[in-house]
Amino acid sequence: MNDNENMKEKIKNIAKVMSEKYSLDISMYDDSFLEQTVTGRMAETSSESIDDYLHYVEIHQAESLSLIDSLNNSYSEFFRNPLTFLILEQLVLPQIFREKELRHAGEIRIWSAGCAAGQEPYSLAILANDFKNNSHESVNLRIFATGKSEKELHTARKGIYHVKAIQNSRLGIINKYFSNSGEFYSISSNIRDLIDFSLLDLLEDSGGAPPASIYGDFDIIMCSNLLFYYKSEIQKKILTRLYNSLVNGGFLITGEAEVGIVKNFRKFKQYAAPAALFIKT
Repeated sequence: MNDNENMKEKIKNIAKVMSEKYSLDISMYDDSFLEQTVTGRMAETSSESIDDYLHYVEIHQAESLSLIDSLNNSYSEFFRNPLTFLILEQLVLPQIFREKELRHAGEIRIWSAGCAAGQEPYSLAILANDFKNNSHESVNLRIFATGKSEKELHTARKGIYHVKAIQNSRLGIINKYFSNSGEFYSISSNIRDLIDFSLLDLLEDSGGAPPASIYGDFDIIMCSNLLFYYKSEIQKKILTRLYNSLVNGGFLITGEAEVGIVKNFRKFKQYAAPAALFIKT
């Protein structure tokens, strides 16, 4: 057995310990991401070998939680992937607002799925709110954001971020929607009030829209930089859930590194390539 095969086998043993001893499932994660994360945890715990780390996990329950936290990578920032947000601002939102007014539909529904600490739904809310106030006041906004970490949702609801999180934001947006105190910036209350934050795991078997939304029919769903952490069958499960929650012709936003994953799903059409924006077909 070569080193690569040995590593994979040992990680299977770690997954077994996590499941049987701590009731924690890590089997859904992509193999290379799992190996990378375990290697990082080995360094953090001064484990000299994968066998040492396996033994460490067996006798330290706290390490099982640290491993799970490391796998739940939640790094984000405002207006991440600038090209995607530019196209959203200049093409997608104008199209949706215009169609809503023509049909007298009256409401735009947005879901940020896997919202981390709130940077992405707030970015969406800022752009949509600006467009509404500038030319489409008759159209209402309903924005829902979900995540599986109550700690991160608490941060999102407070809306306070380090200056590094807003580095992609235009100065006009910062001056209009943030107040700062030293290195930290607080999102304005009128934007915070637009978003309903709630706990939801996208891998739950119940599969559907956020309960707070009552039903799906979203015009836009953002699920960015989450899919590539999972195995292909889990990616398909998440994409099916998102697809079913969108209106016909609705838009899905992902991370730039996930374009190929969505294309392979074959139920979305890419919009304005190379941006990570897709239309439900």
